[in-house]
Amino acid sequence: MRHRGVFFTILSAVLFGITPAFAKLIYGDGINSSTLVFFRNFFAILPLFGLCLLQHCSFQITLRQGVHLILAAVIGQSITAVMLYTSYNYIPIATATTLHFFYPIFITLICIILFHDQVTMPKLIALAAATLGVACFVDGSGNGSMQGFSLALASAFTFAYYMVAVEKSGLNRLHPFVITFYFSIIVSLSLLFYNGCTQQFTLPAEWLTYGKMFLFSLFTSVAAMGLLQLGIRQLGAGDAAILCMFEPLTAFVSGVFFLHEEITWFKLLGSILILGAVTFMIAMNRRAEKKTNL
Repeated sequence: MRHRGVFFTILSAVLFGITPAFAKLIYGDGINSSTLVFFRNFFAILPLFGLCLLQHCSFQITLRQGVHLILAAVIGQSITAVMLYTSYNYIPIATATTLHFFYPIFITLICIILFHDQVTMPKLIALAAATLGVACFVDGSGNGSMQGFSLALASAFTFAYYMVAVEKSGLNRLHPFVITFYFSIIVSLSLLFYNGCTQQFTLPAEWLTYGKMFLFSLFTSVAAMGLLQLGIRQLGAGDAAILCMFEPLTAFVSGVFFLHEEITWFKLLGSILILGAVTFMIAMNRRAEKKTNL
């Protein structure tokens, strides 16, 4: 079962890693980031509803699950997106993204301090290697401000809260399509409110742009988010977070191939460290699964 969780989480990270290159094409049509996040979730509602019906999923949730759904969606997704995208106004995107991917450290700390989880030394080594690998992708220009750094790091903390909340609150017992369906509704409403209050909402001038955003939604809010829920359910937030480090690696590769971005020795070193950490985690999960089956 755990090897399926590894596969689902890595596939989710790969899909998320490809989407920044896709998003840049949409930004070229005059759409800002907060509007794109709204449409990413809004366009996912009907496809997810249809998938839930095909899977004969139950939409019934308890009051406790409903409260955790709202908190995880608003804090872990909406506020995370707003803070991360706002940080782009103060520091380079590569730096902000790197700081955001320190969320596995926050997940580990939350699980140890609040839930008294036991973390093995091999897992800590894998986490350290993956984090160091992500750090190799940081922009070394030195441009930025403390406000930008604070917002990007805060987005890492709120996303860590989302990952832990899905596992520890029991939301991971819901069907992945159902939880993603509810998340899409809540995030759409919260971002519609945010964009309305800040007057940042930008509607595209061409129908082709709506088509691009619909495909973007299918990649991210339907496929990638659904796979991530499966990964968290089968692996737990901590292990899933380390495997999610595959996302910046995929973003780097897709940027090189599709956007002709620069290849540096530091980025190559980061790629090796992330691949090594992910491979190590896969080997550890296989070993644990063999012990369980004995």
